Amino acid sequence: MGLPKLSPPKQSLNQSLITDLTDRRNLVIVIPSFNDWEALEKLLLLIDEIIIPQGTNLEVVIVDDYSTMPIPHSLTHQEHRQIRAVNILRLRRNLGHQRAIAVGLSYVYSHSDCDWVVVMDGDGEDNPFAIEHLLNVSDKTGNNKIIFAKRSKRSESYTFKFLYFIYKKLYLLLIGKEISVGNFSLLPAYLLKNVVVISEIWNHYSSGIYRSRIPYIEVDVPRAKRLAGQPKMNLVSLVTHGLSSIAVYGDIVGTRILLSIVVLLVILLLLLGLVLLIRVFTDWGIPGWATYVSGLLVLSMLQLVLIGTVFSLIILSTRNQSNLIPVRDYKYYVDDFFPLKP
Repeated sequence: MGLPKLSPPKQSLNQSLITDLTDRRNLVIVIPSFNDWEALEKLLLLIDEIIIPQGTNLEVVIVDDYSTMPIPHSLTHQEHRQIRAVNILRLRRNLGHQRAIAVGLSYVYSHSDCDWVVVMDGDGEDNPFAIEHLLNVSDKTGNNKIIFAKRSKRSESYTFKFLYFIYKKLYLLLIGKEISVGNFSLLPAYLLKNVVVISEIWNHYSSGIYRSRIPYIEVDVPRAKRLAGQPKMNLVSLVTHGLSSIAVYGDIVGTRILLSIVVLLVILLLLLGLVLLIRVFTDWGIPGWATYVSGLLVLSMLQLVLIGTVFSLIILSTRNQSNLIPVRDYKYYVDDFFPLKP
């Protein structure tokens, strides 16, 4: 006769509370912002209405990119039903959105115990109600990939859409892959330690992650409209933003251009040889044309050699530079961290 099976002991109330707290998961939303308090005020109200898994703590970290406008009274006294805390990470100087994101992620990694981090813009064009979709995709794929919101539909002007189309084609031509995502993304916590050591995110967040080869998924999310105020990105900042994403692959772009120069040199040499053959073995052409064409081809080759030499030196110099590492260097740019509500 065997021993009787013992039923597991019942948990006490305190043990149940400890278990509930252990099972709770933390979601931190990082939002870079510069003088965009009006749109941010409306965005926080929308974030407070999103559907998240039961037992999830929701916290928002606003990376204040050295705003010159004070935080409005209505924002500091805003009431939230679901958001547990809204904190301001104040920077010592204006860095731009991409670097503000790098500082924000590094701060969260160093000071927060979280399970997911969402990165989104503060103007409302990144639809907060899509966070639920990003969380579901992450859960279904094992929470082991970064989930990017792919811009399936844009709400900007036709001029912006045209310039963005040119930028995407130029990116494809120079780098060999397409880019259709922005900042809106979800990072599982265990990948955060990998992201904050990517020096390239200091220039461009999504392009830096592309380059790092950290696994990611892109899901279609329509672009929403700005909630308030005017866009901060003008033509100059748009071009700078595009060049920053391409600069992440500076050595690859330089090598591609260098190879193109070599191909052009070979073509010019063949053309020069053809001109000499025609001049020596035929009586075609106008007198003096061979000398003129040959001089033009030699001059073009010299220019290509000079350009190729410059690109080679640039590529070699970038390979030897010491890079900024966000998780190591972010603290130099942090001025203060405080709750939104006084």
